[in-house]
Amino acid sequence: MAKILLLSSILVAIAVAQAAVGPAQLFPATENLEARRAALAHLRIMETTFAKAKERGDEKKVADLILAFEIAAAMVIAAPPEKKLKVMVESFNSAVAPNPMDCPAVDKTYCEMHSKVGKAFGELEVRGEVLKNTMSIAFLTINKAYADGDDKKIAHVLAAYIKAADAVFAAAPAEKLKVMEKTFAAATASAARHPGAA
Repeated sequence: MAKILLLSSILVAIAVAQAAVGPAQLFPATENLEARRAALAHLRIMETTFAKAKERGDEKKVADLILAFEIAAAMVIAAPPEKKLKVMVESFNSAVAPNPMDCPAVDKTYCEMHSKVGKAFGELEVRGEVLKNTMSIAFLTINKAYADGDDKKIAHVLAAYIKAADAVFAAAPAEKLKVMEKTFAAATASAARHPGAA
């Protein structure tokens, strides 16, 4: 198993390096330094995440991570030059977060948050850009917390979004959208202020 894990880690590292470290080919000149820093940060996140999964002997998690990082690398390679850095950050952060499809077998608090946030959005009669942006920002914030690897920050962020969803449930139907916008913005701001925030 150790040889398979090592080989898999090397393959993913190569894919990530191809996606992240070819600044002249992949990123506009103005983003070269920022792209290199982001690539190094995400390589460290990848190494830490693999180390934790290997330490637990969780072969399924290692296999899932390999696939997630290969997909993230492919997304960066396929993205237009002006979007590569944004795609790198978002896709690599997402690769580290739990997969909602694995609920309830993964992080119980994450699964509770995901379920409540989904139900909160489902309670709204209005659909559109506001909801799309609110949900996108929420999950980008949650994924970033997982990528940072700070367990206290993860717990803080998940609790903030659970609280925000609970506020939507408690609101009168006519107030749900306004409550969602306010409480989800507060949860995002709270995550940014958390001591573990980068």
